[in-house]
Amino acid sequence: MANGILGIGVCTLDIVTHTRTFPVTGNVEEANNSLVMGGGPVATALAAASSMGTRATMLDRLGDDWRTELILKELKGYNVECGHIERAPGVSASIASVWVRASDGERAIRFVRSTASPLSASEIKGELVTSHRFVHCNGRHLEACMRAAEICSEPGSRTQLSFDGGANRFRDELIPLMAVTDIAIVALEFAMSSTGASSRKAAVQGLQELCPNAQIVGITDGENGSWIYPRSASNFHQPAYPVAKAVDTTGCGDVYHGAFLHALDSGRNIEEAAQVASASGALNASSLGGRGMLPTREAVEQVIQAR
Repeated sequence: MANGILGIGVCTLDIVTHTRTFPVTGNVEEANNSLVMGGGPVATALAAASSMGTRATMLDRLGDDWRTELILKELKGYNVECGHIERAPGVSASIASVWVRASDGERAIRFVRSTASPLSASEIKGELVTSHRFVHCNGRHLEACMRAAEICSEPGSRTQLSFDGGANRFRDELIPLMAVTDIAIVALEFAMSSTGASSRKAAVQGLQELCPNAQIVGITDGENGSWIYPRSASNFHQPAYPVAKAVDTTGCGDVYHGAFLHALDSGRNIEEAAQVASASGALNASSLGGRGMLPTREAVEQVIQAR
């Protein structure tokens, strides 16, 4: 049986700075800390799943620059399979500057887009897709994502498409992808932007209409937890796990996705998957950077049992 997660997305290099205040014109201030680490929603989800023992394979187009070298070195360190990532000569990978405010963990992000061309539909191979239980994407390399969705829907395929809708990332061109996804878990802001709703309840209904094929629809809302709406089981609310001190919320949603898919791939039911995902996000919030504290199965169980 197919197992593991195939990710289609953009890998970035993040420069994460922990500071007292966000910068203003002419302002100079000593920062608390600064780290360089890999980023990108899909890549971070895979790193989280892999750190918990799930097979994970990344698809992207990177370059031959120093950013690419650091990105690949870190992903391989998390045992993410990178052999299907194309490296194009003369291309520079994406880099982001992430400022994290010490008082509340809020972020400000500025990024430079990769100069690589998007992956095309012809570059998505059926045998690679169907050798994984899940394909996880967020709409980057959209043509490739749509081709992967077609393969997932072919007769005999047991591979499911998972979609991550991050806050402030909705765009109209994502609607066809949402229409063919099997698992759609999105941030509350994304749900409201995509549906035009003014409340969570209305956003859920609109999201279910936008994702008619989805077996699982979910909405995440940070410290308020997540709401999961399975097609074949009862709806439920998963509370957020407490964090003694939230240092940085960067990547918490990405880790949630990776942990959720890991749990399903490991044979857990949907409610257990939401618990694992929530605990994993809480762990990640306690350290600086989107991959500052990726979950392990042992650490996640300790968080769940403590509660």
